[in-house]
Amino acid sequence: GDHAEDVPPIDKRKPMPDILLVGEGGTQSKKLSDFKGKVVLLSVWASWCTPCLVELPSFMELHEKLADQGLAIVPLNVDEPETAAQFVPGFWKTRKFPFPTFFDPQKEASAALEVQTLPTNLILDKAGRLVAQGLGANDWASETSIQFLEALLKE
Repeated sequence: GDHAEDVPPIDKRKPMPDILLVGEGGTQSKKLSDFKGKVVLLSVWASWCTPCLVELPSFMELHEKLADQGLAIVPLNVDEPETAAQFVPGFWKTRKFPFPTFFDPQKEASAALEVQTLPTNLILDKAGRLVAQGLGANDWASETSIQFLEALLKE
């Protein structure tokens, strides 16, 4: 919807588990806590999820507008390891995404986040608390989304 969403007060936000985000080929893995100090858009996606593939490019616009203000786009791929190894690197290179995707080969991260639907997008504040969650594809480059993220970035 296009109604302006209010950012929930800090005492209503819940802390997130410090999940492990596995980098491509198992290198450059990070923990969620490594992004403290940034507003995080954590997007759980898979290659078989068409809305995910449609939605991911809209994050590039957010990245261009808000990365220098402290927004981190953190895609988390939940494909089976074979698909993750075959499909994802090619897809990522073709689309020229300006941020890496991470992987969840053991499905531990998505289980800890209680992900039921794809895509699941979690917006975390600079302290790593959950502010909002979007299920299904949304237009993240919309004016409403950008205003919501800008409000968080100013905290």
